Amino acid sequence: MKPTKILIISAVIGLVLITVFSLVSSQSEAADSKTDDLNYVERIDSLRKVQNDFMAKNENSPFIIQEASFASLSYFAVDENYKVSAVVEPIVMGKIHALQTSNDKIKKYKEVALLHFDIVGKHGDLTLLQSEDKAHYFLPFYDETSAITTYGAGRYLEVVYTGDESDITLDFNNAYNPYCAYVDGYSCPVPPAKNQLKIAIEAGEKIYTH
Repeated sequence: MKPTKILIISAVIGLVLITVFSLVSSQSEAADSKTDDLNYVERIDSLRKVQNDFMAKNENSPFIIQEASFASLSYFAVDENYKVSAVVEPIVMGKIHALQTSNDKIKKYKEVALLHFDIVGKHGDLTLLQSEDKAHYFLPFYDETSAITTYGAGRYLEVVYTGDESDITLDFNNAYNPYCAYVDGYSCPVPPAKNQLKIAIEAGEKIYTH
């Protein structure tokens, strides 16, 4: 493997995915409940195929950039129980987190809201962060699967948030790994300690195995 030419943090793929998630979601609202249940699985599977194809073929894929071999991304089965509504509690004058990254750099994010939700019979709270340049909302988390069936340094979840919502949707079926889970040479923020869920989130992306 030759040295990395370009460092692309995992937020890049996140910005791509949030656009796709929003588009697919808007197309499903008119469906009846039975059809929607069926289409939901199909939509998530379609998004996963897009992600897999990106990793395998796109010039911005970390595998292509690093000239690393790629097998296939691995996921939990789609389970709509992991798609929940979260109550938004805005944070005024939120704390700035200087998050350690996987390559010992620091990236700064500001707390903007607490998200309160119930999932698989348990209650969870996560802190939503905003990038220092205010260009991106960021929801990193650990859970009880971390370092067992999912990436040990946590996963990320994209959310659609403008700052005005009283509740937002969290779909953990779309939880994904940072690029650091695949190859060396990337700077990926790790979740703050407060974003440790005492819940096994058996949804979304699993550990990548070569």
